[in-house]
Amino acid sequence: MGHDDHIFQLFIDDARDHLADIEACLMDVERGDADDELVNKIFRAAHSIKSGAGFLGLENIRDLSHKLENLLHLVRNKERGVTTRLINVLFQGFDRLRALVEQSQDSNAQDISGILASLSELTAENLSSEDQQAIAASVTIRLPDHTPIFVEDLFSLRQSLKGDKLLYLVNYDLIHDVHARGKTPLDIISAMESSGLIIDCKMDLAAVGDLDDPVTNAIPFYVLFATIVEPDVISYLFALDSERIAQVDLEALAPVSDAAEAPPPTQAASTMEWTREFDGVSASGNGISARLVVNGPIDVITCRNLRDALLLCLEKGLNAVLDIRDLEKADICLLQVLAAAGRAFAQKNARLEHAVTPPEALALAALRAGFTSKAMADAGIPETIFRSGQPQ
Repeated sequence: MGHDDHIFQLFIDDARDHLADIEACLMDVERGDADDELVNKIFRAAHSIKSGAGFLGLENIRDLSHKLENLLHLVRNKERGVTTRLINVLFQGFDRLRALVEQSQDSNAQDISGILASLSELTAENLSSEDQQAIAASVTIRLPDHTPIFVEDLFSLRQSLKGDKLLYLVNYDLIHDVHARGKTPLDIISAMESSGLIIDCKMDLAAVGDLDDPVTNAIPFYVLFATIVEPDVISYLFALDSERIAQVDLEALAPVSDAAEAPPPTQAASTMEWTREFDGVSASGNGISARLVVNGPIDVITCRNLRDALLLCLEKGLNAVLDIRDLEKADICLLQVLAAAGRAFAQKNARLEHAVTPPEALALAALRAGFTSKAMADAGIPETIFRSGQPQ
């Protein structure tokens, strides 16, 4: 699994418990005992699995849970009745979900298109033409500065807000609001689900900025949340400043844009050999590549100097090898620099390799921060650097 083994195992254990409850409840429903409390219990269990899978990047588990959730929404809201066909499809869906959970590491590679199609077909039956169009419509949830965070289907959002619920975008800081309080992101997810519905959640490593930005001490963890709690008391519910919680107007959401910016061109490289010493970091290179060696303690000062050395490589248009094989301890700020460097080198079409020994130091820092393998990979940091002392 990688450096987030502990969080990963917590999710699997929790999902197994939910699936055992779901199976027992479905058997009761099959016997004709389909009361509101029983249906709501199945829905809540499926929803909890979806939330945890979304955070961990288990896309197939998340998508299947989401399709099951959509169907259960209709049953909960009395928009469709319980039939033998419905029960059979739910059994099939949750059986497939259980298999994915037990094979979580490889779950994203499995083909679940068949069961997803069956669930979508059953969900769309007897819906109005407007609701059928909403299933295929996607909307973008943005920060106040218009940065896109989530893309959601309109039908699910509308279903989640029934019962006079309000929609909020909540901005946690993984370092101060989660890690410093001795919690994990899964603890936050569990606590929030007691007072509403988590529609989506995401760790945003991109917020650490580029290499030419100052080293920050915050890592956003965004949660899209539906609840009946009013705006004037919502900050007390999450123990966050009101500025960190934005109410979302569903009707004002912008359509998804597929536009993508082309990466900037790589700068021409010099053929001269060079060396440069930073405090705690040594850099040397030629016209093709450079080697950066961290030879001091990992603290904010060293991280800033490492960032400057990486920027120097980019200015010269060089590939780079980052050598931190003598690393004994890793600070969260190092993970932030690595994330920024991964993106910056990719944007410049340059290659950044890593030589890391021992990997335990980075793994421990990542676990404390709540970083997942997917989040690190999305930021351009290969998961393998946490397992191997060889350049990747």
